[in-house]
Amino acid sequence: MSMPVAPVDDTLGKTFAGKYRVEQMIGEGGMGKVYRATQLALEKPVVLKVLRQALLGDERTVARFQREAKAASRLNHPNSISVLDFGQADDGALFIAMEYVQGKDLHQILSREWPLPEPRVMRIMSQVLSALADAHSVGVVHRDLKPENIMVSQGRSEPDFVKVLDFGIAKIIDGSEDDGPALTRAGFVCGTPEYMSPEQARGAKLDHRSDLYAVGVILYQLCSGMLPFDSETPVGFATKHLTEIPPLPTKRRPDARVSPAMERLIMKALSKNPDDRPQTAEQFRAELLAIDKERRAAVGRRSGATSASSLAPAPPRKVTPLDQQETKVSGPPPGMSSPWSERDDTVKHVPGAARSATGQHGGAAARATRTAHDGTGAVAFKVATGILVALALLLGGALAMKFLGGVGDEVPSVTPHDDGAPLGPVPMKREDAARQRLWEQLTARTERRPTDADKALTVGDAELAGRRLAQAARAFEEAWRRDPRGEVALRLGEVARLEGRTDDMRSWFDAARRLELSPEASAYVEGCLKAARP
Repeated sequence: MSMPVAPVDDTLGKTFAGKYRVEQMIGEGGMGKVYRATQLALEKPVVLKVLRQALLGDERTVARFQREAKAASRLNHPNSISVLDFGQADDGALFIAMEYVQGKDLHQILSREWPLPEPRVMRIMSQVLSALADAHSVGVVHRDLKPENIMVSQGRSEPDFVKVLDFGIAKIIDGSEDDGPALTRAGFVCGTPEYMSPEQARGAKLDHRSDLYAVGVILYQLCSGMLPFDSETPVGFATKHLTEIPPLPTKRRPDARVSPAMERLIMKALSKNPDDRPQTAEQFRAELLAIDKERRAAVGRRSGATSASSLAPAPPRKVTPLDQQETKVSGPPPGMSSPWSERDDTVKHVPGAARSATGQHGGAAARATRTAHDGTGAVAFKVATGILVALALLLGGALAMKFLGGVGDEVPSVTPHDDGAPLGPVPMKREDAARQRLWEQLTARTERRPTDADKALTVGDAELAGRRLAQAARAFEEAWRRDPRGEVALRLGEVARLEGRTDDMRSWFDAARRLELSPEASAYVEGCLKAARP
C-alpha cells in the first residue's frame, strides 16, 4: 500500500518582487498561507502573507486583503505587528511583508503552561490593551482577537513581550476617508465564534468595544484555563454569547486562583450590553493595572503587619486565680468627658485598643484590681488599685493620642450631612478633634464590622474603576463608618483627588498616613501630598 504524497508547495524557494526569498511555511488560513522569508538586501527574517491564487479573481477578497495591509500600516505601536511592505509578485500573487517575531503564541502558552500567575496575565494583557488602544485611536477595530493572534517573546530584559497579529478582517471605522464599499454583507458574521461579542454574533454594527469583549474572553481563559462557554459547533458558541450569562471563572474552575477584583473585571468585560463594559482600551488597561497595584499593596500590608504592635492584641498569658474575679472601675479617663461617667463598666469591657495600648502596665493594673483577699490591708490595697488604674488609663490615653495625631496636628473628623451621611474629613483643632476621635476609636473598637467594611470597599472599588466618583465616595464613607482604617482613608483621599477637592484629599491622606499603610501606599500618598503643595 503506497503512502499518500504531500503536494509540493511551489512557493517555497520563490523570490517575491525581487526582495523576499520564501524559506518555510509557518501557517495557513482561509485567505492564504503564511511563510517565513528572508529580506535579501538586509538578510533579515520577515513574514510573508500570500493570498491564494484561486482567490485573486474574487474582488471582495482582494479588497479585504488590501484593506488588511492598509489597516496594519496605520499602526505604529511597539505591541502591534509592523507591516513592512505590500505588493504583487510577477505571477500576480498578492503579498504582505511583516516583521518576524520569534516566540510562542498565547494559545501555545495557555496549553503548555497553565495555570499562569495573575501578575503574568496582567503583564501580557495590559500590552494587548495598549496595542488595541493605539489601533482604536486611528479607527481600526481588530474583530478577530484570540490567543492565536497574540505572540509572546522572551527577552533578557523584557519577559513576555507582546505583539498583536493579524488584522486580516479588521474594520476601518474612520469615516474621514473613502474606504470603498463595505466588505461584509448585512448579517454576514466574520471572526472566531469562541471570542465573538454578542453584537458581532448578531452581525450588527461593531465598534471598538467588541474587541474589549474578546479581551474579556481571553482573560477568562487565561485565569481559569477554560472558555466561558462550551459548545460543539460555532453556532452554539455564538448563541451562548448572545443569550447566556457566563458562570464566574471560580465557579467554572474551582481550583483556579483568581482574585475577586480580577473576576469582577472579567465579568464586566463580558457584559452583553457594550455600555456596561469598560468603554475604552485605556480604561480597561487602567482597571487591570489597578488590580495589580492593589495586590502589591496587600502584599506590603501583610509583610508590614508585624510592625503594627501598638494595634496588636497583647500576647496570651497564663490565667491565675486573680483573673477569675472582676472589680468594677468607675469614672472617665483623666481629662476627658465621656459616656464612661454614665455607665458602670468592668475591666473586661475596656476597649481592646486601650488594653493593648497600655500593655504590661494595663495588665498589672487590671490584675491589681482583682479582689485577691479579704481582711487586713484591704483599704491600702484599694488605694493602690485606684492609683494603678489611673496610671494605666493615662498611659493608654497618651498612646492612643499619639496614634491618632501628633502635637499641634490636625486630625480628620467626619462631618455629617443633614441626613446623617458624612461629607468627608474637616480639619479641627487637635485638642477637641483628637479627644472626639479617641473616644470614637476606643468605644467603637469592639463594635466595628470589618466584614461589612470589606463589602463596602468592594462596591466602592467597582464604582471607582468605572469613574463613578460620587457612588464610590458613598461606599467608601460607609466602609469608614464600619471600620475606619488606613486603606479606607486612602481611597477617600483618592476620590477627593480625582474630584479636585485638594483640602479634603490632604485631610484623608494625612489620616491614612497615621494608620497602617503598605510602603507602596505610603509612597503614593507622599507623592500626591507633595504634588498638591502650593
